[in-house]
Amino acid sequence: MSLISLATRAIFQEMLRNRTWAEDRILDQPIDPVQEVLRGADERGKPVIAVYTSKAEGKPTGLDTQGGVQEIDLMVYAYLPPRKIELPDSVTFEIDNTGAGLALNVMGRQVDAAQHYGNADWVKLWRKFVLSIESRTDRFVLVEIERGLPVPCLEIQYRLRAVAEADFAKPLYGAWKELDTLLRASTVPGSADLANLMKGLIESPANLFDYEAFQLNHGLTDNAFMSTGLAPLATKDDRSVPNADEIDARPDEIKLVGPGKVP
Repeated sequence: MSLISLATRAIFQEMLRNRTWAEDRILDQPIDPVQEVLRGADERGKPVIAVYTSKAEGKPTGLDTQGGVQEIDLMVYAYLPPRKIELPDSVTFEIDNTGAGLALNVMGRQVDAAQHYGNADWVKLWRKFVLSIESRTDRFVLVEIERGLPVPCLEIQYRLRAVAEADFAKPLYGAWKELDTLLRASTVPGSADLANLMKGLIESPANLFDYEAFQLNHGLTDNAFMSTGLAPLATKDDRSVPNADEIDARPDEIKLVGPGKVP
């Protein structure tokens, strides 16, 4: 999965944190979220939300794989434990034929609301990464497990238009740098590790000159790179670009040639 998928998923989870009845029970792309729901049913009887990115699609230019707008399918699953649940503000729902549907409708509204207000810093960052939401689809799902217990679930799918992937071999910049700052300030376990991971993926490979990073990011051949006019005039043994005072060129050796003429 792409880096932009990881970033949008992480931001979305932080927007939701403590903004729905699931409170901080937000799972990042879990393999078996139902097990977490059942553990919650035994302990607190709290809902659980799992967030996935199931697809990312872009239109590269040439060999620039990370360029251009990215379209991402972001999936949200809100699960209710298979029993009576007690929620904040003394709200209680019986998980039966009618109570489950009502509770999930409310949670769907909470998920949407969290994208507009609540965790303000994360909402602002979300608006920098996501250009628009192309579509929104929700449906009710009933998950049946081996013990015969039904687990009610609301599935919400968002089709996002997001910014381009981060470049390679560049120090953190723009919204990516803001994401790094917020992750390191977070008290959620693993946030700093995630920040380190993303920083490494963006800034690697290290110690490249700017012109080398440009050629790398755009996937240019040496000839194509030279034709851009951005390649160095000459390189020294250590691949560095010579300073202007190191270039020996006398004015009387320079000739101006008109179009189509050979000097």
